[in-house]
Amino acid sequence: MMGMNTQPGDALLEIRDLRTHFFTDDGVVKAVDGVSFSVPRGKTFALVGESGCGKSVTAFSILRLLPMPPARIVSGSIHLDGRDLLGLSPGQMRQVRGGQVGMIFQEPMSSLNPVFTCGSQIAEAVMLHARTSAREARRRAIDLLAKVGIPEPAQRFGEYPHQLSGGMRQRVMIAMALSCSPRLLIADEPTTALDVTTQAQILDLLGDLQERENLGILLITHDLAVVAQTAHVVGVMYASKIVELTSAADLFSRALHPYTQGLFRSLPRLGVRGRRLETLGGSVPNPLNFPTGCKFHPRCATARMVARTMNESDTVVVTTETGPVRVPARCASQEPPLRQEQPGHSVACWHARAADQADAPPAEEEQQ
Repeated sequence: MMGMNTQPGDALLEIRDLRTHFFTDDGVVKAVDGVSFSVPRGKTFALVGESGCGKSVTAFSILRLLPMPPARIVSGSIHLDGRDLLGLSPGQMRQVRGGQVGMIFQEPMSSLNPVFTCGSQIAEAVMLHARTSAREARRRAIDLLAKVGIPEPAQRFGEYPHQLSGGMRQRVMIAMALSCSPRLLIADEPTTALDVTTQAQILDLLGDLQERENLGILLITHDLAVVAQTAHVVGVMYASKIVELTSAADLFSRALHPYTQGLFRSLPRLGVRGRRLETLGGSVPNPLNFPTGCKFHPRCATARMVARTMNESDTVVVTTETGPVRVPARCASQEPPLRQEQPGHSVACWHARAADQADAPPAEEEQQ
């Protein structure tokens, strides 16, 4: 794995060159376009990025839950413990979901059925995958509710989702995801709708369960604070591709991609007062019309900084939301590959070393 010193046998989930596209009347949306990463056993891999970058599509591609058509996995491979998930039949895939891979969805109220009790929904999952009796499934469901920290689990078994708080509903979702002892847990923004205190409790719970069950976790999030608390390895995603891949410790101590640096500069800092938070200029590009070359170059302060040091013949003027700016011609015409810039730290940027040396606030727009 590029972002961590792991041996081949350490990887629970291996994704290589995954491309998931949506074929629409307006054109082809390349939602995931050449993504590769691994989730180690017993560790958390965080996939980070803005809304619309392709994080959730990646997760749903793993479980093959996307509507096909319009979606299609056009190339790549997904291996779980060496087993090719893309080669499985629909019936085999149903056994993988829940049985070997559990998933926690972003909003439990839309994932739990409101007309069935929480316990019966967990018991149904147990009976489906473990083929046990209703009595045994009930017992296991109550044990799972207790394991995820729900008080009076026997009573909660008979309650409906609307009778529980948001944090309790999320715990029910976690219990359901763990109902058949999966090896991999996919958590798609598991704390987004929760208050800060409940978020911390849910994240602590996932950490405890990971340690006890040796779970591999794929965490989908846009929240760098959540990443700092939980992740071992991080992939930063922008406009359908991973642009930076490394350990969480390396990312937080020395981010190399200009996009990642921009995310960090937009965070409030303890002890810093009276200073406006910085923002990333522009917006995420339309997936129907991605820029040529590096997809980040229209928003990239590093590209503008580097262009000022180059011969004008080696630069081009591009139109952005805030006006024309000058950038290196290579940035505008050639897409950088994800390559190792430092040991265990990969980045997709033609000027990562310049970004590392500068790590400066975004330059003012230059009118050309």
